[in-house]
Amino acid sequence: MPGQTLLPLFPLPDVVHFPRTELRLHVNEPRYRRLVHDLEERAEEDRTIGIVLLKPGWVQSYEGNPDIFPGGTAGRLMDVDELPDGSANILLWGDFRFELERECVSIPYRRAVVRPVAEPWLNEQDAGIVLVRDEILTLLRSLADDLGAAFPLREELGLGADSPFEELVNRIAAELDVPVLRKLDLLGEPLPQRGLSILSILRSRQQVIDLLRPYRHLAGRSSLN
Repeated sequence: MPGQTLLPLFPLPDVVHFPRTELRLHVNEPRYRRLVHDLEERAEEDRTIGIVLLKPGWVQSYEGNPDIFPGGTAGRLMDVDELPDGSANILLWGDFRFELERECVSIPYRRAVVRPVAEPWLNEQDAGIVLVRDEILTLLRSLADDLGAAFPLREELGLGADSPFEELVNRIAAELDVPVLRKLDLLGEPLPQRGLSILSILRSRQQVIDLLRPYRHLAGRSSLN
């Protein structure tokens, strides 16, 4: 992983991308159509976009370069589906986290020098990692049983005890229905801490369901009140 690298930036208002996860985007704005076109002209290993989060206060019809948070994820362009109106649907694969060092004067789309942030090496068989992974999976299954079709993490149930810890944690972080700034906080944490944070969030959800369980039978009788 290089010490610094120059990336085109794709700022988004409500999306935080995580390494080892897929991200599907619809690209409509002309400058980002140009970005996708330029990336398609590069070698496959160089087709990378820095996904960053816009700071609150941006407006839909913004001009110029609204403020962005300094951390993001480099997403590798894996697929492009060009549409008749000139827009495109693209698929990105999360490559690495980064911290923004400085933006460059760039036209038509934004570019920045970024510093990749490597995850600490983990022993997947470490007793602590195994314990956290197992409890996360147990909570996922319990929440799925309680919430049924309303549970947003059904695909993650297919991840077993032998799944890479980073993939498990990051896929859950990407899909959790938490505020986008909370997701940005998760992205900024080293992987071991991110795993513990995910575990804490799932525990809190389960605790709420357990507290409400004695009263769930009353939901069907609300019309009598």
